[in-house]
Amino acid sequence: MKYSKLYCSTVLTSLLILPAAHAAPIIIDGSLSDWGISVADGTAAQPVGTDYSGLRSDLAGSMIEDTDDTTNNLFLGPNSGGQNYDGEFMGVMTQGSTLYLSILTGQRPDNGFSGSKGLYSPGDIRIETSMGTFGIEVGGGAVSGAGNALTEGATGTTYAVNSNGYTTGSSDTAAAQTVGSVWRDVDWILDPLAPQQPVQFEINGGSSQVGEADFIFTRDSVTAEHAIIELALDISVFGGATLQEFYWLPSCGNDELHVSTDITSVPEPASLALMGLGLLGMIGAARRRRT
Repeated sequence: MKYSKLYCSTVLTSLLILPAAHAAPIIIDGSLSDWGISVADGTAAQPVGTDYSGLRSDLAGSMIEDTDDTTNNLFLGPNSGGQNYDGEFMGVMTQGSTLYLSILTGQRPDNGFSGSKGLYSPGDIRIETSMGTFGIEVGGGAVSGAGNALTEGATGTTYAVNSNGYTTGSSDTAAAQTVGSVWRDVDWILDPLAPQQPVQFEINGGSSQVGEADFIFTRDSVTAEHAIIELALDISVFGGATLQEFYWLPSCGNDELHVSTDITSVPEPASLALMGLGLLGMIGAARRRRT
């Protein structure tokens, strides 16, 4: 039996190109409606109770920590602190070669504001992979009242935290460690409360920036009761590593958002080219055997 060139071309195309995703796209705008989440915004229409009933089903992993949006006197895990320290949701998904991440938290720059010092501040995003640990700079700015949204390229922030978990000051990161930048081989800062965990990072002479995310950290510019972190980046920045664990905590470590996944990042372009050549060879050999 003879196989036409058209048939072979169709086979090759179907092997090399994945079908287009039909799921609704994610837009990096600080709204979680495209994730299927209706965030309680402190208004009369929805004063409390974030609604996750429409959460999309195509996520690679997610964590809903709680749905309480007002209480400031409760145990969070691993420590206490209430809404102002609260991590509420983390979602991870992929569409094609793009990785998406969203975080919903009760923290805002004005939470706990007291004189010239603030009490609560965000940590950075930590991703554990088969090829080591990666960090994404979240930023945050000085804790001093209402704050505008931060997007990629803004100045990063490192917070000083005392033994009680209160933020006592903030400083700019190194110039290259901008908001949304993705790094490996960095120095991680532990939170002060047991069990201590890596919550912020600082780059050093051996650190490598592997990419930059399309990023937004709303602070308190979208809702009255929450801050939202949302980002997208090309998964190839992880160099073929399998993405295993995603973490976010406030800089004091009072609460934790943690999602386990098994996402293999896209091979390097050279590897894809070699795979394509191999498939061409296999199809050519099959044609010769059948003519």
